[in-house]
Amino acid sequence: MMNNGKHTLHEKTVIPCADIIETPERYVVCLDMPGSRKETISVTLEEGILQVKATVKPYHADNASVLYRELQTTSYQRAFTLGEDVDRNNVDAAFEDGVLTLKLFKTPETKPKQITIN
Repeated sequence: MMNNGKHTLHEKTVIPCADIIETPERYVVCLDMPGSRKETISVTLEEGILQVKATVKPYHADNASVLYRELQTTSYQRAFTLGEDVDRNNVDAAFEDGVLTLKLFKTPETKPKQITIN
């Protein structure tokens, strides 16, 4: 394989695509972050802001020289402002097949309540 003598590493920041779904009990946020590993993902919730960050580094084998590189180092970043109806102490996160799924549960006061008619 030919080497042009240059193998610079480019870095870019990407806003991951998201789906947001609402059920009576929770909001579900799905973020598409291909190439990410669970260990590199950071999810924080502070002052009503949900912040998601991750870094994807290109493959590099030990004791190997890079002959040609087109893959980029990618940083994912996305932030969401949460409403007052989100229970900040009840959030679940799962990561599978490059998709981060966050379940943001609603506070008990905001969940629909069935009223019995006498």
